[in-house]
Amino acid sequence: MKTLAIALSGAVIMGVTASATAGDYILDQNQPNANVYMAAFSQTDLAQSFQQSADNIAGAGIQLYTTGSSGTVIISVWDALPNAGGNMLAQASDVGSPGEWIDVYWDPVDVTPGETYYLVFEDEGNTGMGIYGDVNNPYPYGHVFANPGYQPFPDYDYTFRTWAIPAPGALALLGLAGLVRTRRR
Repeated sequence: MKTLAIALSGAVIMGVTASATAGDYILDQNQPNANVYMAAFSQTDLAQSFQQSADNIAGAGIQLYTTGSSGTVIISVWDALPNAGGNMLAQASDVGSPGEWIDVYWDPVDVTPGETYYLVFEDEGNTGMGIYGDVNNPYPYGHVFANPGYQPFPDYDYTFRTWAIPAPGALALLGLAGLVRTRRR
């Protein structure tokens, strides 16, 4: 029992004081269907609306279509579309390759669960890449925007996902669950 108390207190302290590492991120929203070439970055004004379940967003990703060449992809999160008076909440970039997922991460930003937010996608170097998606409305909490002026496509969704950092108490519970599993062996 002494081992359990020490491990639990360590998990709580770690969850409160440690900065996020790759293992701390949890998948919040996920639209994995990738059955069409949804949009080329050259179309401009590419965005996906979504509603986060967690009270923060700490990153996002998209699946790049199999055209073009590797290059820097920028993903930002907004509280409204840029042309509708939106404010950018966070932004990050990384090098992506055609046909692969690209995920970017930033310091967690507080959001209101169930509110609509927007991911905006850009290709820094005009590499000819594009984004996979689905035209059968698989994601019920948002949709695609594309082309100058962020034209809406209500039945379409990009292949995308969002990441969050669980609350410190949730990290402690995850640590405790792992400890209990280990103790039972």
